[in-house]
Amino acid sequence: MSGLVSMNKQDIIGSQKVSKNQKSQKTENNTPIIMPGEENNKELFLKMLVAQMQNQDPFNPQDPTQYVTQLSQFTMLEQTMALNDNMEQMMGMTSGLLTNSALNSATSLIGKEVEMNDTKLDESSNNIIKGMVEGVHIKDGTVYMDIKDKDTGEVASIEYAALIKVNEKN
Repeated sequence: MSGLVSMNKQDIIGSQKVSKNQKSQKTENNTPIIMPGEENNKELFLKMLVAQMQNQDPFNPQDPTQYVTQLSQFTMLEQTMALNDNMEQMMGMTSGLLTNSALNSATSLIGKEVEMNDTKLDESSNNIIKGMVEGVHIKDGTVYMDIKDKDTGEVASIEYAALIKVNEKN
């Protein structure tokens, strides 16, 4: 009996040696070791909580209020993850709506003379292109207008965001 009494929590923790496997670090009991910065998920959290409950020191059991605290933290984590997913969904919808709105506005300019700021040639200077809008297209979620340059007659695709002025004299 004295052998059992002399065993403490540090002895139990110390007996779980870490394997030096380079591919996946695990304890002697085949429990994965999560390194700082690695992604955690709710299933892992529940597994850790259950393992903690199963492997607690029988002579010094954990306070039940700690389990309640951990479960409430888990619930908060789960709700935060759901909120994050919903925010990403809303951002995608908003981006789609903005692109659609810009496309509709750009389409209404077909056949009109516009002034655009073309920075393709030189990012530091403002190259103003005056010309007629001949078409509109979307590339990688960005709306472009095909402008026929009034001076050169060349057609250039310029982002709708570079629109400076619309001449209504047509």
